[in-house]
Amino acid sequence: MDVLEATIRTCGEVTFTSREVGRLAVTEPYILNTALYYALGLASGRYVDTSFEPTYIDDTDDIADDVYVSPAAPVPGVSPNYTTTTYNATRDEYAEINYSAEDDPYEKQNLPSFGRRRSLAQRTQLRCFLIPRSQSASELQSRLPQYIRLGKKRGKARFETSVREVSEQTGNFRLNHPIGAYDHDSVPKANVITKSMKPTPIILQGDYEGSHLKIDRSEAPTDPDTVSFPRDLTFLKQKR
Repeated sequence: MDVLEATIRTCGEVTFTSREVGRLAVTEPYILNTALYYALGLASGRYVDTSFEPTYIDDTDDIADDVYVSPAAPVPGVSPNYTTTTYNATRDEYAEINYSAEDDPYEKQNLPSFGRRRSLAQRTQLRCFLIPRSQSASELQSRLPQYIRLGKKRGKARFETSVREVSEQTGNFRLNHPIGAYDHDSVPKANVITKSMKPTPIILQGDYEGSHLKIDRSEAPTDPDTVSFPRDLTFLKQKR
């Protein structure tokens, strides 16, 4: 069994709000699999959303059992690049209603949108893993794009993949790459590190027991450490 290890290299500014501190919006160096399934073309949502209800489960019904995509995290040993921007403009919306002068409810108000945003800058490197089940890693690799769009401003990123060998083992192991908190039925026993993200939290580290996948990274030139995952990972498994 093989899996794909993917490196995401940003080609420009990538912005989304992980947390807000006053008027500062901060982009954390993690990209949830709720975004990656769409960015990679494995799922597609509605072009016009009038219900404002998340449809992740419906959109991934046909692919969730075939491919698991992990959240992306910084490449070990490589610090993310950041850029901070100060803005002072009209409201940052995708669509603005153009009222007539007589009907404008804001005619006597000056409501600029101002603040700062800390975004992932160019040449930031993140890593994720794709675990195929109904096809080989090479077949999945041939379907994936070389460039993807991420974040609110649709920042461009290079997507590069390598095939890694995997062995299935049983026993105690330590998760050392993020997974979605709802992507597996069992919970870690100890040494748990989590991170609150929107729309779902992630588990950065934890000690588990049971069947797991051990990814051989001996061919990686800079970081040959192995990566271990629980065996039966499914996107939003606990919510289905």
